[in-house]
Amino acid sequence: MTMNVKTNKIILPISISIITLALLGGIFYFASKAPWIKAPESSTSEEIEDSNVRNFDYSWTTNPYIAHAFGGILGDTYTNSYEAFLLNYQLGHRVFEVDFFITNDGKTVLAHDDGHWQTNATLQADGYVPIDTSKSSEFTYDNFMSSLWYGKYHPVNLEELFKLMQNYPDIYIVTDTKYTDKQHVQDQFSAFLESAKNIDSTLLDRFVVQIYHPQMLDWVMEVYPWRSIIYTLYANPNWTTENVIEFSQSSGVKFITIPSTSLTPDNISSWEAQGIKIAVHTINNYAEAQRFHGLGVSNIYTDFLIP
Repeated sequence: MTMNVKTNKIILPISISIITLALLGGIFYFASKAPWIKAPESSTSEEIEDSNVRNFDYSWTTNPYIAHAFGGILGDTYTNSYEAFLLNYQLGHRVFEVDFFITNDGKTVLAHDDGHWQTNATLQADGYVPIDTSKSSEFTYDNFMSSLWYGKYHPVNLEELFKLMQNYPDIYIVTDTKYTDKQHVQDQFSAFLESAKNIDSTLLDRFVVQIYHPQMLDWVMEVYPWRSIIYTLYANPNWTTENVIEFSQSSGVKFITIPSTSLTPDNISSWEAQGIKIAVHTINNYAEAQRFHGLGVSNIYTDFLIP
């Protein structure tokens, strides 16, 4: 009798374990065959890469011309000035490329660079003469904002730029920020963000950001989720037709800007086949502009051509 009890005590747990395992095995087998129950699949490297592809907005490219540095005025170029904007807006431009540079005291202003400012602007008190750097005319924010381009046109700061965007809600600003290192890049784009916050942060959605190399895309996107990106090739000597395509496919950037001297029918057809829009700079001749449009170029940067 004692032996039977012990045997039953041993057999019962073993039987339960065998039944449990059998049931679990059946469940796993059924799950593997059921079409609506699937185990998670490991992501391939290609799927992970595709998750970084962004959907940028290029609806603004219906404007055939981009006014270079706010556009030319009375034969003068690269002013990025208030008067140049007003004139070229009245002439029909709605997309404006703007140069941005950092002053010696760390402020971002609308200027091509300090040397161009010293050569082509003047402190208002001095009349129209090139700025004399020996007369306390360092490239500071106060000196810049107290100067006139060519003795005639007023410089613009970030606050004034965003007020223009607020007053003219149909314009887009294409950035030419010059710097290619991470610190300066993020300093400038952080300055855009902070200035816009004081007026209307949604104005940033009408910024079209030019990047100069593929890594810069991540740097600017860390600052703000920009809606439109241009890959401009003039500052990257290492671009090829093929690596531009590879970058476009992996990032979602579908618009490039290229100097007119570097554009060929072959790279145009290769990029067009991948859905990449193309712009050239800087064209001031209508016949040349028409030739590029005929080749498949979407947009033309210009100082003086009128839409």
